[in-house]
Amino acid sequence: MKHLLNFSVYENTDVLSDDKTGSFEDIGCDGVELLTGYGEIPESHVELASAVHLPYAADWYSSWNEEEVPECDYDTARFLMYGTSREDIVNNLTQAISVASSLNPPYGVLHAGSVRLSDIMKRQDNSDDKRILNSFCEMVNTVVSEFSGNRPPFRLAFENLWWPGLRMTEGWEISYFEKKMEFDEWGICLDTGHLLNCIPEIYCEEDAVNSLRTVFEDYTDDIIEKICTVHLHMSTSSEYRNSFRDRSMDDGLTDDFMIKVNEHIGNIDQHRPFNTPGCRELVEILNPDYVTHELNSSFSEDSLEDFRLQRAHFGRN
Repeated sequence: MKHLLNFSVYENTDVLSDDKTGSFEDIGCDGVELLTGYGEIPESHVELASAVHLPYAADWYSSWNEEEVPECDYDTARFLMYGTSREDIVNNLTQAISVASSLNPPYGVLHAGSVRLSDIMKRQDNSDDKRILNSFCEMVNTVVSEFSGNRPPFRLAFENLWWPGLRMTEGWEISYFEKKMEFDEWGICLDTGHLLNCIPEIYCEEDAVNSLRTVFEDYTDDIIEKICTVHLHMSTSSEYRNSFRDRSMDDGLTDDFMIKVNEHIGNIDQHRPFNTPGCRELVEILNPDYVTHELNSSFSEDSLEDFRLQRAHFGRN
């Protein structure tokens, strides 16, 4: 099992030089899961990358299904929706996968959920999951058909969210993907924090560990076999999830609205480190090939130190 740190092409690698924390070898880090983009990957990042996370978009569903989307410029549309049409989405995701393939990664993470931008600050339910996943499978199959042999250049690891789509609270989505996906090179990136955001009554770390253990112990062997990597972090955000007020996008994608969106997402999806060794038991149930300690957010003042603390629960080989 390899332990990775999340990092992106938009960050300066100088921040990884930390005299207090030590080198990657000192803290037991086997490399980074690199969030890539649509342009050439800097050489300074290439040598660090042990896996990749493809660009993500909050609301690709609306563009894919030719629904009305908010007005914005091309770069904003690509960032939020992969574009404003099916053609945009196919071109942009094909480009993103092609760029990442230069690293020859063992997998590339792709978010498998979507929420309408107008609903992004409203409460969600589970009623849309299959509708979203049907479009996701259609979208991904179309993109993969652009590559030689109708196969992606590396395994695509579908990541669960708390938005409609892949949630992994029960794992039924595995059999759904097996019926819908037209290629074999896919797996699951199980994000523990995102899963916790789907579960009620998560107020402390004990709640988080116990609830995740209950979910994981109910997974069948077929489900666990498909989990090739884990994003390990914790959110205990039930108090916020139970109390926030719905907010509408009355004036479009204004700067004020996007600031509120980012604050809202950060309050739900906290990306905090586990402070107790219970997280090791959770990972051992899933037995993935990779664990990315995904710990950068407003709740994490020092992601390298947080990596060191969470990584320490697993010992050293």
